[in-house]
Amino acid sequence: MFRSRWHGASGLFKLYILSRSEAFFGFYPLRERTVSIDDSAHTFYDVTGKDTTLFHHAASPDDASLGSQYVQQAQMWFDSVWSTIAYERQP
Repeated sequence: MFRSRWHGASGLFKLYILSRSEAFFGFYPLRERTVSIDDSAHTFYDVTGKDTTLFHHAASPDDASLGSQYVQQAQMWFDSVWSTIAYERQP
């Protein structure tokens, strides 16, 4: 079963966790952009996820390995967001 939740924080990185055993992580690069609104230029910083390089981390049988610790901490962060600030979006 697929479940999703939403939150209002701006995303600054991508994080994919697969079966609590692998994680893929990458920071979103920021790009300065200028748009014209009502004949006035507005400059802002935009995150560009399509340019993100993902780094692979894998858990191993050794819970003390760097990969295992990374996956565990990534899962703990995800679970904390899911159970605190994330909410189910009503249709």
